[in-house]
Amino acid sequence: MLFLLKVTLILLHKIFAKPLFLGKKVIFLTECHSTSDELAALLKKEDVQEGTVILTDHQKNGKGQRGNVWLDEPGKNLLISLLVKPSYLLISSQYLLNVAIGLGILKCAGRYLDPSRLSLKWPNDLLVDDRKISGVLIENSLKGSRLENSIIGIGFNLNQRAFNLPSATSIFVESDRTVDRDEFAGTLLADLEFFLLKLRNGQTEGLLQSYHQNLYLIEEQGVFKDKEGEFSGRIQGIDSSGKLLVNRNGSVVSYGLKEIEFSR
Repeated sequence: MLFLLKVTLILLHKIFAKPLFLGKKVIFLTECHSTSDELAALLKKEDVQEGTVILTDHQKNGKGQRGNVWLDEPGKNLLISLLVKPSYLLISSQYLLNVAIGLGILKCAGRYLDPSRLSLKWPNDLLVDDRKISGVLIENSLKGSRLENSIIGIGFNLNQRAFNLPSATSIFVESDRTVDRDEFAGTLLADLEFFLLKLRNGQTEGLLQSYHQNLYLIEEQGVFKDKEGEFSGRIQGIDSSGKLLVNRNGSVVSYGLKEIEFSR
């Protein structure tokens, strides 16, 4: 196992050499409960270098939004968690990290699939038409009024051919193209870093503009569900705290993460 880990680290270091900080240190696990849990456990033990990446062939208990489990076929997909230290972000602006990461996975997917079919479903799922191909879960720790550490867990369906949900898909299913997982991981990290550096440099206006342009159901009629039941509405975008803005019967209502569901 030690030999396998060493060899993998050497190979991945060559692939991830281009980014400035993401992927400079890579830890490969053949199997684990969750790459994000592994990274969180490592953080408790030592001062982990920003940009450290953990990836695996298979997660037994991958995590998604709303407590969902990310299911994967071993060896077929990219399952990765990375550490960033966005101390430049106030707690009130932490949603901007979702924006930057969402744009990164969108850009990467657009290298393999028709970009016109891709959209970002709030808060941070990537869709091909109406089917999910990637999901992100960001877990932040705070220091004072700012973020200290952010563990970004990403699941990306690459070569899996069958799913237990009709709402899921993969690059292979959509393109009949087998993806080199290590090559894809290196490309993804470079694309993520591109938008993270924009965020670090304060280029938030451009990031938000791109996010809104690629938001799923933006200015389209959709069916949603909140505590009052199902309703029709049009997504207007996100507000200055990252909440989803939905035009409901002529009134714009803002919704937090667990306050609204997409029925379509």
